[in-house]
Amino acid sequence: MAAFYRYLIIAGLIVLMGAVTTAPAQDQTQEKEMLGDGNDGNRSIPVHLMELMVQIFEGEPPEKVLPDEEPALPFSLRHSCGECHTYSFINSGWHFNSSKEVVEPGRPGEPWVWVDGATRTIIPISGRGWDGTYKPDQVGLTPWRMIKLFGRHMPGGDYGEIYAEQLDGFDRQMISGEFEINCLICHNGDRRQDPSEAALQTMRENFRWSAAASSGIAYVDGDASTLPPSYDVLMGIPPDNPAQQPPVIHYDLSRFDVLNRVFFDIVRRVPNDRCYFCHSTQVMGMDQFDEWQRDEDIHITSGLMCVDCHRHGVDHQMTRGYEGEQRAAAPESVPSLTCRGCHYPELDAEESQSEIQPGRLGAPRPVHKGIPLVHFDKLTCTVCHSGPLPAEQPHRVRTPRIHRLGLHGVHRIDYNLPHVQAPVFIRNAEGKIEPSKLIWPSFWGRMKNDEVTPIAVEVVQKVAGKILDTTDAPRRDDWPELTEEQITQTLNLLDTVEESEPVYVAGGKLYKLLRGDLIPSEHPAAAPYTWPIGHDVRPAQQSLGYDARCEDCHDQDAPIFFGQVVVDSPVLGQGDVVKPMYEILGADGTYWKSFNASFAFRSFLKTVGFIACGLLAAILLLFGLLALKRIMLSGVCQNSEDMGKI
Repeated sequence: MAAFYRYLIIAGLIVLMGAVTTAPAQDQTQEKEMLGDGNDGNRSIPVHLMELMVQIFEGEPPEKVLPDEEPALPFSLRHSCGECHTYSFINSGWHFNSSKEVVEPGRPGEPWVWVDGATRTIIPISGRGWDGTYKPDQVGLTPWRMIKLFGRHMPGGDYGEIYAEQLDGFDRQMISGEFEINCLICHNGDRRQDPSEAALQTMRENFRWSAAASSGIAYVDGDASTLPPSYDVLMGIPPDNPAQQPPVIHYDLSRFDVLNRVFFDIVRRVPNDRCYFCHSTQVMGMDQFDEWQRDEDIHITSGLMCVDCHRHGVDHQMTRGYEGEQRAAAPESVPSLTCRGCHYPELDAEESQSEIQPGRLGAPRPVHKGIPLVHFDKLTCTVCHSGPLPAEQPHRVRTPRIHRLGLHGVHRIDYNLPHVQAPVFIRNAEGKIEPSKLIWPSFWGRMKNDEVTPIAVEVVQKVAGKILDTTDAPRRDDWPELTEEQITQTLNLLDTVEESEPVYVAGGKLYKLLRGDLIPSEHPAAAPYTWPIGHDVRPAQQSLGYDARCEDCHDQDAPIFFGQVVVDSPVLGQGDVVKPMYEILGADGTYWKSFNASFAFRSFLKTVGFIACGLLAAILLLFGLLALKRIMLSGVCQNSEDMGKI
């Protein structure tokens, strides 16, 4: 009988799939502008005293949430906020569109990173197709798997609204619900808004309950991931297995008024803490109790907020703030939100370049006294002003999206892999030197026509799990060591697909078998993945080259050229390999050694130059005076001759 109901539910889901997949398309054709889509010119924020709505079945009209009914239903922000805002317009925004092929990817950014220590795997992943990353479907990640791995630091939408369109995750749709955009995760000004709770609910597959649980107006317990696909969460019937705990929501009834409305403290200018949950950088080596010693970005310290520069319209197309960023809807505004555009606005034709004009909103216009103009053609502003100060070796840093920082409760587990290094100086697409964060990819793959595609982690575990077993493997620098013998044995087991060659990528090398021997070689797939550093911005006095300190970059050991970048690898014998920064930068180390050596005599040469200029000026003055004397004497003689004639 249970099997019958299971098939009945699956059949119903198949029928409903048409509505699930076509609903967004219908919304996109909506021509009527909704109340919250525009702006009537009043800068005040409307009071959001809202009726909470829920849509129980696709295709049916939403219903009001009754907080005291049993079982209570979690509200849907798609339908609650959708009373005034066009949801389909918002979900095309930058934070929700990485799975959409039509979106302009922009410059490379921070990827999702699939880390698996057992198989010694680190794969940078992005749906945007940035060079050096792999799209989820290339590595066997369905939308459902993407949410399971990375939904903890996703604001909803994106992969969370398409996972049920595929077989993987389809049977969980009725249990977990859609992973809708959680508008409150950014726009709720209430200090009770808890992004770590949203992450916890996502990891439990309680997608439908996530927004309510993290909003501060409800408590949710239970775990949808423990329930079988045949279970109907809407019926509220206890499961047969005591270990299976269906999600249950308990509303704080004191938050509802007599009309069952709830007040949300909605803000347009998103608080910095909301951004920090996903966009933070922790420099390793600083004790967690020494955080008070860290200085914030100078803009934040001066009173600005993240969203003052990273702006967007109702379409939520976030301005990322890099030079060359394009936005058809705002071709003039977007460039002015870059470092150069804000601090160096274009001067009018009548204004003199020598006049010191303030930047946007009075931003100081730097003078850069003593710095040759060639630096502004060769370097980005962030080279001197952003990120940790360069050191002999780049710092190791961690970020929330990669290392799971900020998860629910006290963060007891230290996720140190992958090892992210910063700042590492590279040459960007425009040919300018730019500070970046760097990771070294590590994965098993297949090579065909010299193109390498990673093999899904599960496939490697299934085929070579015993060989790669980490139970007795010694650990070195967070890695379970990997021997060349293990690589050889694993590649032999993976060599089952015709017209492709199994390979292993790690530490900047590609390993493959040639007549039974393991051969390492250079390959583009083994190159490090880098993405630019924008923050934290340091004040002028802490920038490189301040007060004409040329030695910050032009010293024999200057980190910008001669820092030592660690080549991160689990392969035994490859752990202590380093590459000089100029090699990562693609520069000639001999040239820079010679050029920088000349700066040792810079003060002496300046002195000699000033003395030479002084002597030259004295000689010229002397000859000038002699010439003037000759002219004057010539005039006197002429006058004497004229007087004689008279």
